[in-house]
Amino acid sequence: MSNDANDLEEALKLLKLDKDIACKQKLKDYINLLFKWHEKNNILSTRDKKYFIQRDMYDSLSILGYLPQGNLLDVGTGAGIPGILLSFFMTNKIILLDRRQNAIRFLEHAKLKLGINNVRIIKSDINEMNIEHSLSCVLIKNFSNKIVSKLSFEDKISYIVNVIRKRVHESIPIFILTGSNALKTEDFSSVLKKSLRSDFIVTKIQTPFFDTNRYLLEIRYV
Repeated sequence: MSNDANDLEEALKLLKLDKDIACKQKLKDYINLLFKWHEKNNILSTRDKKYFIQRDMYDSLSILGYLPQGNLLDVGTGAGIPGILLSFFMTNKIILLDRRQNAIRFLEHAKLKLGINNVRIIKSDINEMNIEHSLSCVLIKNFSNKIVSKLSFEDKISYIVNVIRKRVHESIPIFILTGSNALKTEDFSSVLKKSLRSDFIVTKIQTPFFDTNRYLLEIRYV
């Protein structure tokens, strides 16, 4: 067994997702396709498969048990992280949204090549998105743009919440997979929480391969 295969087996075993052979094979095929595409198109932030498996893939799949049933919107999905990764272990529809043509080309290629039937791909900016499907939640892992990159974490959250509720539906829960910044929501003022009509629930995600902490931030409409 190759080192990559060993790394994948170890991660899936820790996630308790190692028993589904069909899902495991699709996951292997996706990772191989992703890194083959990355060689020429620079679609990832790393060229290290082990790091990808232990960080991006593990983080993405670790939140499976926290997401509600129903259609999910992955904003700023890039190469399908976490949307495509989740799609192998979920039956509901996952909408992959990204504004970059390079990402869209890969997503369409992967969907066709791997026969991923429960994803829909939309090329759009978050400020212009028009989602026709009813949604159970919105998920964000890698979303960023020129506006957001310059904001403080508090202002960034305000921006994201306001845009999503304007474009989708105000009562949709928003999940953000992030680092220790999530803890800053505990210090958000009551004025801000009231203006956003939101509660913030922070769940620590296990990271067995790294010392850095990861969190799932749920922004719940109240």
